[in-house]
Amino acid sequence: MGAFTEEINPTYLEKTIGYMIYYISIAIFCLLSSILSRKIGRKLRTYIWISIALFCTVISMLPKHVILFIIYAFLSGLSFGFGLPPSLGFFADYTTTQSRGRASAAIFFVTNLILVPLAITTKEVGEILLSIISFTLLSITSILFSRFEQREQVIERRISIASIVLSKPFLFYFISSCIFCLIDALETPILENFLNKSFGRNFRDIILSIETIITAFSAVAAGFLVDFYGRKKIIIYGFVASGIAYATVGTVSFHVASWYLYAVIDGIALGFFAVILIFTVWGDLSSPSTSEKYYAVGSLPFFMVGFLLKIVVPYVEVIPVNAAFSFASFFLFLAVLPLMYAPETLPEKEIRRRELKKYVEKAKKLREKYEKGED
Repeated sequence: MGAFTEEINPTYLEKTIGYMIYYISIAIFCLLSSILSRKIGRKLRTYIWISIALFCTVISMLPKHVILFIIYAFLSGLSFGFGLPPSLGFFADYTTTQSRGRASAAIFFVTNLILVPLAITTKEVGEILLSIISFTLLSITSILFSRFEQREQVIERRISIASIVLSKPFLFYFISSCIFCLIDALETPILENFLNKSFGRNFRDIILSIETIITAFSAVAAGFLVDFYGRKKIIIYGFVASGIAYATVGTVSFHVASWYLYAVIDGIALGFFAVILIFTVWGDLSSPSTSEKYYAVGSLPFFMVGFLLKIVVPYVEVIPVNAAFSFASFFLFLAVLPLMYAPETLPEKEIRRRELKKYVEKAKKLREKYEKGED
């Protein structure tokens, strides 16, 4: 999408329409794919996703035009939206509740290792070479998916999207996810605009780079933490940490140190959110036959807010940074309230078993230390 907008230089209206089509297509086809999960197998939907994505890489090599930009936006949204539920369905099938956090962290970390360098070198390698790389990666993905077999599922009664949204366990986590996505969408353009004007583009890039690196490693730590202590406690810590980060830069916005502190704290929080709100909690709440619908609905805030971000940029940039970040801090703390009533999705028995194991290991070390002292 970015390559198209840079080359054809669309008007604000054309750009907004393109991104509107892209994000709405993702949302619609994501839901449609999960609804059709009983009629169309995961492998077939995955191949449809990859085939359209490969076609999009071919389109990206053609001479750029506004009409082609609109077509590319629609097909990219269709491809990504249609492929997301079966991909996450595979993930839910091949992980357990006890190991899902660590598996999520591994996927997120590897994805960052691939996508971040690719994004940085996009302008350096050229669009055609980048398209060839994308084509190759998608072809490899297609081969890898062909090696997976969908596990047999117990036939359960059909569960509608509405019944998922209205279930209290899902709703509590979903509300917090929506608040986080909304705040992130509104604050990101304000943050970048303020850093550009006050400290320069280079400093902004440094802050964003630090935050990205911290997020990747924080996700790894979060994977182990959520599998040991549970999801609810860790995500609450994430919201509190993010609220503190925004409160810090909202209070002392023109001090360089506050932005470094913000990058570290918010990066840690984003790692927690990525592991829990993208991969883990929706798989925990669902059963094998309903996981695709849970993931499809649970992912909606990220896509709809992505569209919102493109619309509000010209309007929110004029908001004073102190007021904006103080507002964000308040609502991030407010997002904790639904989580107070949300159930812990990691079985209590598993948490107690791991705590007991840790206690026994400590007791053994103390005993060995005591026995060595007597000798």
